[in-house]
Amino acid sequence: MLSSPPVQSRKVEDGEGDLDRANPIQVASRGLLETASLRLGRPLLWVVLAVVSVIPTIAFLLLAFSPRIFAQGNSWFTLSAFGRALSGNELIGMRNSLGISTAAAFFAVVISSILALIVQRANLRESRLIPGLLWVVLLVPTYVTSVGWNEVVAPGSIFSQLGLVNGAVRNLLLGTGGIVMILTFTGVPFAYFAISPAIRGLGRRFEEASRIHGGSIPRTIRIVTPILLPAIFAGATIVFAESLGDFGVASTIAANANIPVATTNIMSAIATFPTDFPMAAGTSWLLVLTLGIVLSLQNRLTRSRSYGVLSGRTSFSPVYNLSLRGKVAVRIFLYAFALAALGVPIFGALISTLFKPYQSPSLSSLTLSAYTTLFKTQSIGGPIVTSLTMATITATITIVLGIAIAKVLTSPRPGLSGKLTDLILVTSVALPGLVLAAGFIFVFNLPLTISMGINIYGTMILLGIGYVAISLPSNAKVMVGPISQLDGSLMRAGRIHGASMQKAFRRCVLPLLAKSIVWAWLLTFASTFGELPTSQMLAPTGVRTMATAILSSFQVSNISAATAFSIIQMAIVLGVILLVQGGFKYLAPKGWQAIAVRRK
Repeated sequence: MLSSPPVQSRKVEDGEGDLDRANPIQVASRGLLETASLRLGRPLLWVVLAVVSVIPTIAFLLLAFSPRIFAQGNSWFTLSAFGRALSGNELIGMRNSLGISTAAAFFAVVISSILALIVQRANLRESRLIPGLLWVVLLVPTYVTSVGWNEVVAPGSIFSQLGLVNGAVRNLLLGTGGIVMILTFTGVPFAYFAISPAIRGLGRRFEEASRIHGGSIPRTIRIVTPILLPAIFAGATIVFAESLGDFGVASTIAANANIPVATTNIMSAIATFPTDFPMAAGTSWLLVLTLGIVLSLQNRLTRSRSYGVLSGRTSFSPVYNLSLRGKVAVRIFLYAFALAALGVPIFGALISTLFKPYQSPSLSSLTLSAYTTLFKTQSIGGPIVTSLTMATITATITIVLGIAIAKVLTSPRPGLSGKLTDLILVTSVALPGLVLAAGFIFVFNLPLTISMGINIYGTMILLGIGYVAISLPSNAKVMVGPISQLDGSLMRAGRIHGASMQKAFRRCVLPLLAKSIVWAWLLTFASTFGELPTSQMLAPTGVRTMATAILSSFQVSNISAATAFSIIQMAIVLGVILLVQGGFKYLAPKGWQAIAVRRK
């Protein structure tokens, strides 16, 4: 009869050895350290959230009511900041922001709904490319798209020489119309990722019932659309919030066209001398209250009736074979969207940097002077190194903190701390990045802060903290999904077999999260590499990032330099994405690769 080997002789697979043979003092000390780390984990996360989000934001917004608390005025309580924010140029800017954001949200929802229908219902090869196209659109900053379109419609551009752009088109695209268009294209990915799952889960019985009873296609759409209202509201709200807090288009096209918006008014109040922090706080309050009203309206509309359609009997919609005319129409729409969102601005910017201005495109006019001049006179190496370094550090720190926060949020018993953490993250996601950056400028430049020994204003440390504050909320939300799918028995199994918490996580959990971590890291890297408002407001004197270099070149009408900077920035981000993805594919352990394949 075979007997199992004694417990004492077994070895854990990771090479730690058997617990029974370990030194009791070492085992006890390790247990005490792990218990202490568990108990200190959540308080430490609260400290991090307080430093990077809560304290700067609350202190800055409090200025609008009580400027004397921070020696920014004589009144302990006043509403004068709101009076100034609702008058003159500030009122015009807020009104413009509301109109532009509403229009962008509407058009983005319409376009994304059509794209989602094509992906879910149309039997086209091109439909499989739409999600990847939207990810690329998501990774291109709005100011880069603005520079590209500005170069396309400029008087000396190739498009102007070919007669494709005239004065009327130029005024439209470099005015309010162009602002709405760029923000619409930027918002389409957000709306698509909110609406597409709802369309897939809608099923086909509602459409079939309408068609059987003689309903036309427009009538069927009117019947089905109310069922999708929660997803439509969610997509519209996200696009509205992103557009309302956007600083890229505001600092380029809007600034050149003298169109005031709320974000440029905040920046102007902070950039004036002396700095008018109460005025900036009052305008920031208007943005926050606007977003709060929109979110409350969304919740009220979605809770006022039942939208439940998914059940065990739901039959998901089939893929339809379109007619020849339908395929042509759908392809025209897809290609037009791809060209308008990415193709034209990127192609136009690239071509404009390769040919001499005001000359017909030919081999004799082909030149690389835009890039050679950039490397000789603009010291491009500094912005590249700075942005690469800060983006890499920020993405790495954000991933670590994001996983820890996501673990708290997905805990079976989150408690009060978990609920407050979730509330802070949701509020931070809805808060414009410019407001967070303004809070950092104010709080870390206070005499009280400096007297406490926290003298980091105007340093790279504060810039890094600002980057983490901007990227952490969305990163943590991204990691909530993968971490919520983990079985808690994985860590317990590793601990039972003698592994420490760190080794149990590395051997039992990390392989399952690897692919999600890579994508979350890349998203944070790309957004940080092109982050404009935080860089503009928190970068130390004399330090330039890629975003501030592009903006400064654009503001002094050096369009060729701004365009060349934009092309280089997109090339670097794309190169890092390909490098990291290729590294994961060829260097990650085979087991991780197998898990990644099965999860697709």
